[in-house]
Amino acid sequence: MKTLSSSLTLALVFSVNACSLNGFAERPDASLYCDKFLIYAMCAQDLNRDGVVEYVYFPDSLDVFMYREGTESNIPRNLAMHRCALLMDEDLVATTSRVFYVDEATTYLEKQDIRGAMMIKYFAYIPEVAACNLRAEQAVDVADVDS
Repeated sequence: MKTLSSSLTLALVFSVNACSLNGFAERPDASLYCDKFLIYAMCAQDLNRDGVVEYVYFPDSLDVFMYREGTESNIPRNLAMHRCALLMDEDLVATTSRVFYVDEATTYLEKQDIRGAMMIKYFAYIPEVAACNLRAEQAVDVADVDS
């Protein structure tokens, strides 16, 4: 059942023509968007309500794991940069920023399109994050052996 649901979601992502940020005329409805993706709760933040994401973080640990170029100095002090935080490319910024325009009038299909597009983009970053985490764990193991 999960495979069918996943396949259907991916098929919808590829078959539905997504809206671009340039197509939105009004200000975003939200400046903070939190949701659960797979097993992780994640939040996207738009600090100045211009409709463009500044960073994405884990609400449970308050670790920023992705950020837009030039926004590092704007991240609030209560958040920390994850050891493997990554710079978002322009395409990921545009895709993630779409969540700020979701409101009660947004169709289920469009919400699924946004979620699916975000997941595809985030999956592309997984190898780099996994390698970073592995290097960090190996460094800790070496430090433990040396002490």
